[in-house]
Amino acid sequence: MQQHTPPTPPFASALIVTTSADHLRTDRDFLRRAGVPAVRGGTNVRATMAWLAANPVGLVLLDADLGRTTGPRVAAMLRRRRAFDRTPIVLTSTDGAEADVLEAVASGCSGFLLRPYSQEAFARQMKLAAHGADPGAARLAALALARREAAQGRHDKARLAFEQAAPPRDEAREHYRAGCTYLAARRYEEAVREFSRAVAVNSLLAEAHVGLASAWKELGEPMRAREAMRRAAQAFALRDEMLRTRDEVARILRDNPGTENPFVDLGFALVRRGDHAAAGRAYALAEGYSASGAVRAAMARACHFTADPEAAARALACGLAQATGRRNAGAVYKAIMGDVPRRAVRDAEALPSDWTPGPMHDLWAVLKYTVKAYRRGGRLPGAAPLALDF
Repeated sequence: MQQHTPPTPPFASALIVTTSADHLRTDRDFLRRAGVPAVRGGTNVRATMAWLAANPVGLVLLDADLGRTTGPRVAAMLRRRRAFDRTPIVLTSTDGAEADVLEAVASGCSGFLLRPYSQEAFARQMKLAAHGADPGAARLAALALARREAAQGRHDKARLAFEQAAPPRDEAREHYRAGCTYLAARRYEEAVREFSRAVAVNSLLAEAHVGLASAWKELGEPMRAREAMRRAAQAFALRDEMLRTRDEVARILRDNPGTENPFVDLGFALVRRGDHAAAGRAYALAEGYSASGAVRAAMARACHFTADPEAAARALACGLAQATGRRNAGAVYKAIMGDVPRRAVRDAEALPSDWTPGPMHDLWAVLKYTVKAYRRGGRLPGAAPLALDF
């Protein structure tokens, strides 16, 4: 007689964070039926979180309403700690409003369950959370091997294993771009999956480069050790950028549900913050939703409202060209900072200096500023001569 082999549980352990005894019983029952062997939880949020800080688990099941705080706030707090980079967090809620789902995505949740839920819905979210947290079994095996080799002093073998574990540098960004695209299309499960994969892959990349730096140092190669640490620092910076911009896209979609191109709004927000390289990548996403001419007009407007429009335009042009791989930064710069048509200059100079066209005031301010630049021979007031190093 053939024996039935039970399915492999999606997680070895889980923690339930709730203030409701009913939710605690229900969630524990669902987790046990899913095959999770170790389930812990409690209705005292402070005590539960204190336990989690000292005892990492495979999954956190988090209520949206936690009395004095909220599930998304707790999730965001956990995500700020790199120890919880890849920990799947599934939010459970009695409210399925789109704004609440967007808040869950923005806080870094790996899934969203609407109470009361079925075993099928629960299993689907567990699968989604597990997939998003997995940067690849072969890579994780290589990382584990590298740690063992390093611990035993076999640094050359450790170096080879760390190199095998490290994903390509662009892989995390590709998952992030896909997440943004799904989020803008309101395909939340796919967005969560891709964002989770982006963070997981990036976390593995950073860890592998930190290990490589240690291995190269032990092998007497300080230059290579420094280069590995530089790449690790880049990976950590990329992670922070991805989290910030994911939050901003979710906020834009929540506050402006009718927006046609959220990535234009994202680019403008990033320009205002002075994060021009990230803004260039946001405008690259925007080109997937609008004609490039409209996107570059938006870039021009954003640049003209900065303290140094030329420098902002240079950074945006380079960021967009790098994100698209087109090597056309010079052409993008010209499209952003091109000359004002002579007719526009003539019409503008014919109007009273204190005239403002009502709701078009912002656009008028841009035009007046650009007119000044045009009258100075194409240079912006106070700007140094432009040196395009593209």
